[in-house]
Amino acid sequence: MKSKNLKFPFTWEHRKPHLDDRMLYVPKFYDKHDLWSPLPWNDPEMFGNDNDLCIEFCSGNGAWILEKAKAHPLKNWVAVEKRFDRATKIWARMKNTSITNVLVVCGEAEPFADHYVQEDTFSEIYINFPDPWPKDRHAKNRIFRQPFIKRVSEIAKKDAKATFVTDDEVYSLQMIEEMSKSGAWESTLPGTQYVTDWPQYGSSYFDELWRAKGKTIRYMQFSNTKATK
Repeated sequence: MKSKNLKFPFTWEHRKPHLDDRMLYVPKFYDKHDLWSPLPWNDPEMFGNDNDLCIEFCSGNGAWILEKAKAHPLKNWVAVEKRFDRATKIWARMKNTSITNVLVVCGEAEPFADHYVQEDTFSEIYINFPDPWPKDRHAKNRIFRQPFIKRVSEIAKKDAKATFVTDDEVYSLQMIEEMSKSGAWESTLPGTQYVTDWPQYGSSYFDELWRAKGKTIRYMQFSNTKATK
């Protein structure tokens, strides 16, 4: 199975959410999300069971989440990646390695979380190496903004863990600040609220890239208190 064999299942004019063989397409610039219902995860076309759900936003090429899914077959994993070329690579690798506990979402994190996920759904949430958008004029593009954090707290179960990884020191401090401001999350890590070593966490393309460049990787983890504002 090759990723290049996977094509968009709709034209631009007829775009709409589409699920096929554990790839969910959530189109960009789509204004009818409200017509769709939250996903039935135990449907046979999806996972077909009620196992714990874990999600990774910004999955890239999928190396980290596929490794986790293989190591934890009794958990269901959702890989959300907005770039079609990367999403298809995740899907192809999933099929070629016969991993059956992953669903790939080709779409942006915000509309997917807002319209296709019920509250109290995920027990584990991960964001690995999100784009920091360092310039002030690009701040609106950062995933760590209060509306998204609030929604993540809603779709997370109580006491769910949210784990974030970045090589960017400034962005890590912004992540910690925004999570603290939300009122829904408490750090599980004392002191600085981050660590630079997490044995057995797993690796990815960007993890290997930034380590090769001599950068320090920061890990942060928070627990959902459900005290949303």
